[in-house]
Amino acid sequence: MENIAENINWLITALTFLGGIYMYFNHTYRLNQQQKKLNEQQEQLNKQQVQLNEYQIEKSRAESLEKKQAMIEANVYRTTDRKGNSIWKMKIYNKGKAKATNIDFTSETLEADSAIELIGDPTMFPIPSLIPYGSVELSVLLCCGHKSSHKFIFTWDDESGKGRTQEQDVFFQ
Repeated sequence: MENIAENINWLITALTFLGGIYMYFNHTYRLNQQQKKLNEQQEQLNKQQVQLNEYQIEKSRAESLEKKQAMIEANVYRTTDRKGNSIWKMKIYNKGKAKATNIDFTSETLEADSAIELIGDPTMFPIPSLIPYGSVELSVLLCCGHKSSHKFIFTWDDESGKGRTQEQDVFFQ
């Protein structure tokens, strides 16, 4: 009887030992799987962080460039003079964030339209400079039969470069 009890004890010990080994390897396998998932998640987060950093760098460059750029545009509007008469004005303005220098414009269609005349000092062009959101105004004489819009090409210099251009349709209505 003792021999049977001893064999049962050895059997139980062996099964316990084998169960422990099985539990160890099973637990290690699950930990390794969890670690793989965590590593994959960390790699994904790292990729996202790199993309975010690249986006922020690009945004910073764009903002830096924008701070160095002027943007010259014009519009024509109706107003009244001191006597209450209706008059037309053309406002050339800098809507950029940097100072513009050596500002000029050309318009082949305007030159061909004899029903519109810009009235101003011809020596004012090129305009020496316009600060951000600064403007100059020219009086406009509109006669019957003028074309309602003309293509203007503005040229200027700013901190981002020389000879910058902007093409715009200016409406005379």
